[in-house]
Amino acid sequence: KEKIMKKQLNTAIAALFLTTASMATMATEGGDAYVTAGVWNLKADLGNTLSGSGITVDDEDTVGSITVGYQVDKNLSVEGGVIGSGEVSVNYTGSGSGTYLGKAYSYSVDGAVKAETDTSYTLGLKYSNPVNEQVDIYGKAGMLFWDVDYSVTGAGTFTYNGTGYTLAGASKFAEASGNDLYVGVGASYTMTKDTKISAEYMKSEVHGADVDGLSAAITFDF
Repeated sequence: KEKIMKKQLNTAIAALFLTTASMATMATEGGDAYVTAGVWNLKADLGNTLSGSGITVDDEDTVGSITVGYQVDKNLSVEGGVIGSGEVSVNYTGSGSGTYLGKAYSYSVDGAVKAETDTSYTLGLKYSNPVNEQVDIYGKAGMLFWDVDYSVTGAGTFTYNGTGYTLAGASKFAEASGNDLYVGVGASYTMTKDTKISAEYMKSEVHGADVDGLSAAITFDF
């Protein structure tokens, strides 16, 4: 399983490298390349994947991102990017039972179950439409490549899918990797010839959980 995760991650990194390298090559032939640095507030919709009593959910996190893009023509751009690691958690008090990822768990613990993503990668297209000389609106779509680790922390006992854990710190109990479609919409404002600021909404999925977020970003053209 770990080999599969590493293979998927390496494939995403290689694809990102090839995309950004081709962007740089095309830019020397007259295209416009750009780099966007942003901050995301992301929220995971855990829905009914968790059940039980004595549960408090922290389903939001703030992460950074870097995107490299190449403008193919007036409206269309190709983009590749990285999104920093994020975490959501579910805090438990006392004892109880429920289900997570379709498997049964039980607990007698004061602690938390955490889902933490590693650095994620994006590859996609962006279509922009100018409103006037300074304001653009845009839509985007592509693939999000992700890895996520699940762990439980605290003091007590925790059983997941028939395996028991005696807690005195942190214990990892599951992991997953994959890719999902992302879509987004946004607007940008040109501050100078080579600098823009933007606000964006994005929606995707990570291991069956819907994830959406809002970002503020600055873009530098080359």
